[in-house]
Amino acid sequence: MKIERVDTWVLRLPFIRTSADFDGAHHEIIGATVHADGVSGMGYSFITDTAGGVAVKAMLDTLLVPQIIGCDALEAEKIWAKLESLTHRMGTGINRFAMASIDIALWDLRAKVNGNSLAREIGQIYHEVPVYGSGKAGNRLSVSELVRLSEEYIDEGFNAVKLRVGRDIDQDVSRVAAVREALGNDVGIMVDANERLSYSQALNLGTKLQAYDLLWFEEPVDYMDRQSHVKLAQQLSVPIVGGEHHCSAVGFVDYVTTGAFAVLQPNVCMVGGITEVVRIMRLAELHGVGFAPHLMTDLNIHLAAATQSSVYVEYFPWLEPYTHNRLEISNGKAKVPTSLGHGIELTEQSMREYRIA
Repeated sequence: MKIERVDTWVLRLPFIRTSADFDGAHHEIIGATVHADGVSGMGYSFITDTAGGVAVKAMLDTLLVPQIIGCDALEAEKIWAKLESLTHRMGTGINRFAMASIDIALWDLRAKVNGNSLAREIGQIYHEVPVYGSGKAGNRLSVSELVRLSEEYIDEGFNAVKLRVGRDIDQDVSRVAAVREALGNDVGIMVDANERLSYSQALNLGTKLQAYDLLWFEEPVDYMDRQSHVKLAQQLSVPIVGGEHHCSAVGFVDYVTTGAFAVLQPNVCMVGGITEVVRIMRLAELHGVGFAPHLMTDLNIHLAAATQSSVYVEYFPWLEPYTHNRLEISNGKAKVPTSLGHGIELTEQSMREYRIA
């Protein structure tokens, strides 16, 4: 199946209010629809809070897409290797986001051709995966609203929620304490500092939060500071997790072999697509650590269903208002979709209203 053309586009979507750190926060979605022999596959990547989508689209249009026209659309891994070789002297910047849009589209197309869901195409093990509620815990929320929204997640069928921390240690502790008191001891709670803390601050906060029986402490310090992650993992009882800003599978290796991360959280866009995430999944499996991919719920559920290292999928419904698909959640788990490909279909209204390029 020869690739005949690739349509590219950019949408600017508003950030979820309950997670935004500032007014006007947004996501930019960079899409690529690959057409081959009457079949199409859709891929996308996203950039948060910055207007970089047009730059990624320009790289797609002027460099990557011309390289794949005429290639076999069923050879996603071969095409990924070709594009990685073409762009590796650029480092791991917007080229990875552009590669991700193409790679996801190719996996979507191949799954459709083979009559599979994306999960089955990758190698499905599970038909449902654990999920946790995320996106309703921004640092700007009042304690009462934070508690109310966390309780909503439990009412919706979740049994774990993630809270944002890292702005003020004393307030962080009181906010986590309020949610723990409201939800009880049977609900899992994670916290995410979004790399805002120094090592000493993270150790201080982590020590104080240990009393609340947390499932994990996410991104406590800068993602490149491996040594601080290692020390925190050794000094705290709460597991240290991260990886959403790592840009390749090899970037995870030292964090796994040194015990820095108990759970790997790759961002499929940041690493260049599904082909690279599969390598990260296998790395987690081989080293006995967990896998809980970052943010892209509708896509990540397929990935998590295809690895024994899966522990959670982050349910962050930032894309749901703009698509036709919805996940079915009960008893803390989401059913893996069975439609062909990844099943993500943006509404026509969204494509009209939010398209900027």
